[in-house]
Amino acid sequence: MQFIVLDLEWNQPMTFQVGGYRAAHGKLLFEMLQIGAVKLDSQLQICDTFNQLIQPSCYFRIHPHIRKITQITEDDVADAPLFTEAYNSFNNWCGEDSVLLTWGCDDISVFDQNIHYFGCQQPLLPVYDMQQYFSQLIGSPKERKSLKSAMEYYQIDPNEDKSFHNAANDAYYTALVFAHMEDPEKVLSFPLKARTLVHQDRRKRTTLSVHRASRGPAAVIKTQFAQKTPCPVCGRLNPLSVGYVKQGSDKYTALAKCESHGLYYARLHFYTDEQKVRQAERVTALIEEQNKAYVSTKILQWENKLSAQTQEKERKKQVREQKKRDNSSGETT
Repeated sequence: MQFIVLDLEWNQPMTFQVGGYRAAHGKLLFEMLQIGAVKLDSQLQICDTFNQLIQPSCYFRIHPHIRKITQITEDDVADAPLFTEAYNSFNNWCGEDSVLLTWGCDDISVFDQNIHYFGCQQPLLPVYDMQQYFSQLIGSPKERKSLKSAMEYYQIDPNEDKSFHNAANDAYYTALVFAHMEDPEKVLSFPLKARTLVHQDRRKRTTLSVHRASRGPAAVIKTQFAQKTPCPVCGRLNPLSVGYVKQGSDKYTALAKCESHGLYYARLHFYTDEQKVRQAERVTALIEEQNKAYVSTKILQWENKLSAQTQEKERKKQVREQKKRDNSSGETT
């Protein structure tokens, strides 16, 4: 039996309203961009490598978050083989009597969905979870440590020429970790099964409460009412993950995260009721997707929006102050 360490990179739709996602009928949440793998000999030394970029068939634009962390561009994959050809090449390279090792279940779930979506006949080789085995070895079976944490544990220094978030490089580092593990064949006690990846419909659960806005939005946003918001599922109060972004003249939206139920929106709506009393309505609602890549992207997008609004606000403030100084200077002369 031969061990093959596998890592992947993949793309995602810009939004779930794009034509590529609708054409896929929601059956392809992530489209693979790169397969990286290394073969290990009987001494757990790297004896061969596989590195293949993949030309997209559905999501032709690389999502900004994916491009940022992987450095893969549209030009890089423009002339690469399509998924079916890349997958067949990978299987031929693996050969018979091989098993796959991955760090966690994300890669295998994405791989499995691509195999089924593109109608590949040959099933994936048996897969085993190095991450779970590592957690067992260090006495923390419920924890899921990152690959970098495992490298630090075994005092493996990264190579300057091999950046992380590249499938071939991450497979290389994962193989180095595996070679340091005690009784490496015990990883076969941790088989992996692909999870079903689905785009769940937006949940209807929301929480709503009203706060008398005796002061303006800027003051209300600083209060506990705005800064600690309830999870729409369990009601647990959580601090904001990313602050409020203004959306329209009287609406503000922020992001918060519940440990049990994931990322959710916290929205403030300022209005005047029938008694002419100014009110602030707070609504929370779960976000559509809760997978790791989507959540990271959503937080990054929100941070960028907030940063842009903050910079614009500061610019306008500086313009006003400059006008005051100019007026004062004119009056003194």
